[in-house]
Amino acid sequence: MKNLFSLKTLFVIVLFYNSFYCQQDNSDIQIIQLVTGKDKIIFQVLDYETNEPLIGVSIFSFSQKKILATTDIDGVAVTDKGLEGNLDVSYIAYYSICFKLYDKSIDSVKLRLKPMPLNFGDGVVDPDINTISPHEKGKIDAEQDIIDSKIQLLAKSEPTEEQFIYAENHSFEFKVFEGNKYYRETYNQVVIEYLNNKFDKNIEEELREICWRNYQP
Repeated sequence: MKNLFSLKTLFVIVLFYNSFYCQQDNSDIQIIQLVTGKDKIIFQVLDYETNEPLIGVSIFSFSQKKILATTDIDGVAVTDKGLEGNLDVSYIAYYSICFKLYDKSIDSVKLRLKPMPLNFGDGVVDPDINTISPHEKGKIDAEQDIIDSKIQLLAKSEPTEEQFIYAENHSFEFKVFEGNKYYRETYNQVVIEYLNNKFDKNIEEELREICWRNYQP
């Protein structure tokens, strides 16, 4: 009886641990990871704004280089447990989510994807940039910074250790930028193209594998 009580207590602690730290790392609660005692991992993917299930969402493993599963009519996908490395959850017209499972005991993951805006910013004018659109300004500034050997990618938040090491190995840095998103995206695209040519490889795809995206909400 005492052992049963200890197991129940441990189960509650594990649930709390995963729920609490996941919410700390994802302040807008896009990802919740839990241990519930299942022998598979159950992914549930919902629309961030409506909480409606999303059908046909892909669960991609970068370590296995393949789509593990897609969501059904209830927004549910099932995979084997023990997944390692970064996972990418993506759906057309939505911002994808890239993340790692906290540990191999995780068996329940709830995700809420944010829809992309219908207009990606063409013609949007930032009042602080006079009559130049954010796209034009981002392109001009990025090209000038490259000429000045100031190679950087503008990020919404501080890079992870994995991202920091990647940047260091490829002679650029991440700079936290809180300004216009369309300026940021165009600026970054110019820099990414420069890095592609410099290293003769697909930098954007490698950044994707370490959970960094240029196009973010």
